[in-house]
Amino acid sequence: MRRAGSVAIPVKPSGADAVAMSPESARSPNGLQPNPAHVLRDQAYGTDPRQVLDLYLPDSASPVPLVIFIHGGRWFRGGKEQAEEYGRIKAMIAAGFAVATINYRYSTTAIWPAQQDDVLAAINWLRSRHREFRLDTERLALWGQSSGAHMALMTAAYLAGGNDPSLRAVVAWFPPSDLLRLRQDRIDDNVPGANEAEQEPTPESLLIGAPVASATDLALAASPAHRLAALPAQVPLPPILLVHGTADPAVSPLQSQRLYQALKARPGTIAQLRDVPQGQHGGPGFEAETVPSVQFLLSRLRK
Repeated sequence: MRRAGSVAIPVKPSGADAVAMSPESARSPNGLQPNPAHVLRDQAYGTDPRQVLDLYLPDSASPVPLVIFIHGGRWFRGGKEQAEEYGRIKAMIAAGFAVATINYRYSTTAIWPAQQDDVLAAINWLRSRHREFRLDTERLALWGQSSGAHMALMTAAYLAGGNDPSLRAVVAWFPPSDLLRLRQDRIDDNVPGANEAEQEPTPESLLIGAPVASATDLALAASPAHRLAALPAQVPLPPILLVHGTADPAVSPLQSQRLYQALKARPGTIAQLRDVPQGQHGGPGFEAETVPSVQFLLSRLRK
């Protein structure tokens, strides 16, 4: 049986060597000055082969803000190299951020909340090494794509519930936010390709280890919209930027639209939603969203 892991994951040091990144390779189209960077590959933050991360470090004598990128892939595929798409790494290095892009255990080997446990374990590992890497882990942000955006939002809810103020911002590109309604939203959208019937197990059913329709309690517990709404009104949330294509056939934009309205109705919460006209599940149109996403992070991670 696949089992979720524990947050308390032993840290195993990695012998990966640093790789230099030239100033030219860090150049960004956002007008910010690029910084030379070093890349530490395949740093182990746990004992599972999937529990590794790459760490991009700008050349800085003082501690720098940290952005953790969480890749997408339906919770059972993809990898940390996805962060390099759309010029994201270059733009974040040019903004002066350190960037950790993580792998995590797939849902085919460990069901939820193993994936959230992995994000938390990576955060703890990076905090434990903050002096060595000159990281300001009190200025932390999460950036996720698709299933990685789901995990970023769930982690934000977890940290907010634990009164952890270090998470300053979340950027969520086309996140599944309501697992119970994910399948029906695709049908209601009437986007080409979205009406195709999906056979069980769907990605969201694989994630929770049971069909969503018959395990509504598990689906709700793994849904950012539900988890964020369940937090007491006085619990502050970090500012959240949602980015979603209006023609997404995989994760309906209805998911982000409802979440945005719920966040806006929450007292004191800062939320933004950027629509990508005719944008699908990534692809054309999203290159232009990198700069606004980095600018959003800059506005929240400055001292």
